[in-house]
Amino acid sequence: MFESVKVHYAPADYENQADGYWQGRTAVVFDILRATSTIVTALDSGYQGVHCFREVSDAQNFAASHERTALAGERDGVPQSGFQFGNSPREFVNKSPQYDFLALTTTNGTRAVEAVAGADCVVIASLLNLSTVAEFLRREREGSPLALVCSGSGEDFSLEDALVAAALMAELQAKHPLLSLLAAYEADWRRCFCSSKNGSHLLEIGLEADVDWCLQRDKYSVVPLLAADGTIRPAR
Repeated sequence: MFESVKVHYAPADYENQADGYWQGRTAVVFDILRATSTIVTALDSGYQGVHCFREVSDAQNFAASHERTALAGERDGVPQSGFQFGNSPREFVNKSPQYDFLALTTTNGTRAVEAVAGADCVVIASLLNLSTVAEFLRREREGSPLALVCSGSGEDFSLEDALVAAALMAELQAKHPLLSLLAAYEADWRRCFCSSKNGSHLLEIGLEADVDWCLQRDKYSVVPLLAADGTIRPAR
């Protein structure tokens, strides 16, 4: 049972907390379309770790000074020039990794990871690994104050992040105000994803296949955790 659960719906919420707010908390980060889905897929595909950066230049500098590290990311859904990868999880499927690590920078997801880095435990969640994350939280973090961090869309609320956060809460405990969101969309998750701000944009730029990929529930059993050195690695 998690007696203390805070939900953060947009950057203004998770970036403007007082000093020390994240200490003692378990932060679960959602950027369903697409950063957390990409991290989960890449780690399951064999990458040793992912480093997240809010700024493109920081990712570039890190990759330049670390061997076996590829650049991955986007702005407004579009891959960055000179990067080996964009931010599509499908880029990492059924391919042997040519690198050991990724330096990832995205519009919102990596921004959220940086913002919550001071938490006692940072977990990367998507629909792709939802039940495994729930099991990990029940087994390893029960009793810890829980923060569900929805990365958002630009500066705004992200519907798909909130919906998957609600689905996680449904696995953790029977009552929470967030669960009311499930009743509106649980019969048609695809409608939710495609009608959201992020989903609509991905459809407009020809990435409907990414939306469908991110809609798969419990495809993977990896639980990505942010280590003290800033690397997101699979839980052991």
